[in-house]
Amino acid sequence: MGMNRRVLAVLAGAAIVAGIAVTAAFGAHRATPGVSASTITIGGTFPLTGPASLYKTIPAAESAYFAYVNDHGGVNGRKIDFKVLDDGYDPSKTVPLTQQLVEQDKVFAIFGSLGTAPNLSIWSYLNTHKVPQVLVATGDSYWGFSHKAYPWTIGYQPDYPGEAKIYGQYLDANMPTAKIGVLYQNDAYGKNYYAGLRVGLGAKKSNIVSAQSYDASSTSVVQQVLALKASGANVFVVFALPTQTIGALVTATKVGWTPNATIINNVSANPVFLKIAAANGGNVDGVLSTNYLNLVTTTDKNTAGAKLATAIISKYASALDLNDSNVVYGLGAAWTMTYALKKAGKNPTRAGLMKALKSLNVADPFSYPGMKLQTSATDNFPSEQLVFIKWGGGAAGQWAPFGKIYNHVR
Repeated sequence: MGMNRRVLAVLAGAAIVAGIAVTAAFGAHRATPGVSASTITIGGTFPLTGPASLYKTIPAAESAYFAYVNDHGGVNGRKIDFKVLDDGYDPSKTVPLTQQLVEQDKVFAIFGSLGTAPNLSIWSYLNTHKVPQVLVATGDSYWGFSHKAYPWTIGYQPDYPGEAKIYGQYLDANMPTAKIGVLYQNDAYGKNYYAGLRVGLGAKKSNIVSAQSYDASSTSVVQQVLALKASGANVFVVFALPTQTIGALVTATKVGWTPNATIINNVSANPVFLKIAAANGGNVDGVLSTNYLNLVTTTDKNTAGAKLATAIISKYASALDLNDSNVVYGLGAAWTMTYALKKAGKNPTRAGLMKALKSLNVADPFSYPGMKLQTSATDNFPSEQLVFIKWGGGAAGQWAPFGKIYNHVR
């Protein structure tokens, strides 16, 4: 009897130990990737090199903002570890680098990865594995309209077709007899813009007399600009990356083409880029675009957001230039990510992050005054407001906002 009791006691002890081991293993299995007691690890891919490398200041500004957050207590006691990998704006590189971030670095979320084609290349992979693909640096409408099929993805900036639609409506109202020449990138990025312009023009879409495309890997658009000039177009609409936009503005001037109006898309409407174009002989006075960011060095310089931007960049990334609107963009995206991480709670989950991002109703200090970030379970477009801007002053100039704020741009 005593022996049986000892045997039972040993067996019971073994069962308890085994139960503890099983519980520990189960708990480890259920642990949220990228979240430890002291850190939250996130990551993204960006074109630090290649044809879109002028955007590399975005992750630099985001890193600066996260450093500022970490120095002020982090997110609910955890510091943000932001991993930045260079895909050169090449989707064939985006895929393995994103897999590395998810499977090796065990990131909590993919944050801010840049480019339409790069993000499309990882869209299904991340959603299949239920990894948040959030605040992506591309304004294509896919991220909003496909929220049911791809619930783990959400954008940040106003969508490209909606932006382009406003340009079409502006031309229809103010230049109804214009002969429009369009330069666009020959992929989903450029085609989204071109489609939106045609929608905005409505019955006047026949005013487009020529549309010339270029490949994303090509930095020269000389032949396309010459073709647009030869078409007789008197309005120049540019839906291009920064390098090609600068080249288009310079080339148009050098070949003697002086359109009555030039419109460039928002993602290339960076003061730094306009000044580069002007310094290289491009006529940039009167160029039109749209904006949703705080103009921290000019018209909005006395706002709280501008002062915060100045304080953060001067301390954490003094080599960056606040005249570069991509820096302000990076601060805004990082602010939004931090806000959502805080809302996800003390024990954040990936599902909790998505819920926080899909219930935004807040003013971002780095956005244009009067604009807000708003989302819901059925509205996957955080930023849906734009204001027109006009460039004046050549190489020493700046953007000046004009007109009303356009709401629910989509």
